[in-house]
Amino acid sequence: MHSDRLKALKAGASIDFWGNDKPKCPHCGSDFDIADNEAWHLYSEDGPHEVECPSCDCEFQVNSIASWTFSTDEQECDDAQ
Repeated sequence: MHSDRLKALKAGASIDFWGNDKPKCPHCGSDFDIADNEAWHLYSEDGPHEVECPSCDCEFQVNSIASWTFSTDEQECDDAQ
């Protein structure tokens, strides 16, 4: 087992690892760039997902949280009524 396992997560505040635009490695604290690593599978609703950090070569789990917004500001209207 790797001696630095979860080192960054244990040393920092857990909120630093929650709700980020890029997953943060819990081992070394590096950001995991989805585009650079072609990890498009992270956008899938199926999860959790396993990835390997390119900085420290340790695997970690990523959970995806989707947020949807809806707009109704553009409506077709019949001016005859």
